[in-house]
Amino acid sequence: MLSDYWKHIFITLSFFIFSQNILSALTDRYRIMWVDDPATTMTIGWQQISGSDPIVYFDKYNGGQDFANYGLYQKVDRKVWSKGMNNHFVRLTNLQPSTIYHFIIKDSEGVSQKMSFKTAPDNPYERLSIIAGGDSRNHRKARCKANLLVSKLRPHAVMFGGDMTGGDIERQWKAWFDDWQKTMTADGHLTPIIPARGNHESSNQSLVNLFDVRNKKNMYALNMGGSLLRIYTLNSMMASGGDQRNWLENDLSQSTQMKWKMAQYHHPIRPHMNKKSEKNAQLKNWGTLFYEYGVDLVCESDAHVVKTTYPIRPSKERGSDEGFIRDDERGTVYVGEGCWGAPLRRNNDDKKWTRASGSFNQFKWIFIDLEGIEVRTIKVDNAEEVASVDANDIFSEPTGLDVWEPKTGKVLRIGTKRILASNEISTSVFNNTIPKKKKLEPKRLVNVKPLVVSQFQSKVQSDEVTVQWYTKNENRNPIFEIQRSTDGKKYATLARVQGAGDTKKVNAYRIVDNLRGVASGIYPNYRLKYTCLLYTSDAADE
Repeated sequence: MLSDYWKHIFITLSFFIFSQNILSALTDRYRIMWVDDPATTMTIGWQQISGSDPIVYFDKYNGGQDFANYGLYQKVDRKVWSKGMNNHFVRLTNLQPSTIYHFIIKDSEGVSQKMSFKTAPDNPYERLSIIAGGDSRNHRKARCKANLLVSKLRPHAVMFGGDMTGGDIERQWKAWFDDWQKTMTADGHLTPIIPARGNHESSNQSLVNLFDVRNKKNMYALNMGGSLLRIYTLNSMMASGGDQRNWLENDLSQSTQMKWKMAQYHHPIRPHMNKKSEKNAQLKNWGTLFYEYGVDLVCESDAHVVKTTYPIRPSKERGSDEGFIRDDERGTVYVGEGCWGAPLRRNNDDKKWTRASGSFNQFKWIFIDLEGIEVRTIKVDNAEEVASVDANDIFSEPTGLDVWEPKTGKVLRIGTKRILASNEISTSVFNNTIPKKKKLEPKRLVNVKPLVVSQFQSKVQSDEVTVQWYTKNENRNPIFEIQRSTDGKKYATLARVQGAGDTKKVNAYRIVDNLRGVASGIYPNYRLKYTCLLYTSDAADE
């Protein structure tokens, strides 16, 4: 017989356990996706095991697991039963760029764990980190190691090139999403996936139902960092010509303002494994457009080998190999080809323009900024031994990271730019003398006219200040930064402006500063800083 004391303890403990079970929502297999503007949207997906009326509560502030602490909420936008899972999707919009949001999922039975995500920047001045790879079928151990490294590297996004599972069946997809949870950090931070279809996805509908891809043909394009980067996701399981080529060409022709362009799809045009077939139609329909419209980097999968190329363009001229020739000035770099856990194959089909090849489990770790693109090939087999990056410094290699270093170097650099020179001039609304023309002299270059900045001045009217300046000889991609100071000592950046790059005319610039919030009688000082950058379009060896 239990004493009254122990009966009380037993009842209390039982009630506590029962309460905990009630408070835990039965949801799992979380995933977040970008299929729309990465700076202002995020799609949250999960499996709803039981319970009803799930709602996502979210906020910029960490509210823990108490839904009352979150200022925003949204009900489910789409439900679909697919691959044995009750998939739910919430499509968040009107988010703030480059912002961490915390969220929970609350339903009739309780609340999920607290999770978070970060929106992409909407300007080209913030550096991007992207992981690209594909082919995760068959070997779960290798797949889990790659997933674990995603959590440790905390990229802005993962570009996944297809063949998630071997047979596109219920059991395999459940295991895949269970393994994908390893991409979540210990503090619940999730990384968005940008998925492409592979040949082991039996239909386009798999991506539509499991990742809420809006385009039923599985082809779409996204901007990251405003005008910094446009990412194209193509479908190599459909005809590369016709509608798909027309869509690609139309989009590329309207995206000439983008600094960099990347593409991903499953089947490589020229696989580096000799039993894989050549994709001549993709060469004709995509490769030629990549060259014509300046696509900088292409991520391919499928062959289950490792490769990087020099910049290449379609060609049948003397010196070409399999329809491509090296072109360090305007060529496209191709990387791949899979190895996220699929069976490894021999890299036995190198070309004249192959930079390096191998055979091991890997993905690409890619940095993009105004100065260029850097590509590193990361071996994933020692994932448990790798430290995590600092959340505030996601571009420094963590301790233990195994970066592949072939003879051609461990860092592949595309379109690297060097800073030529920088300068600054100042003005104020109180003592607004017009500075003399300043020249920004390029260094170590011949036959290059210096950039000239003139008439930098500010004019006050009511509670607004108009800041303006003029330039000529903009032949080196200038970046202008307007800074403001209310005490003449400490300056804060007010705006950044990408130069027009027009060498044939005088370029005029103007911004308006709102003085609301500035103490009456205070006249700000303004400072213009400008930097010129030089493109070198080759993929340099480390």
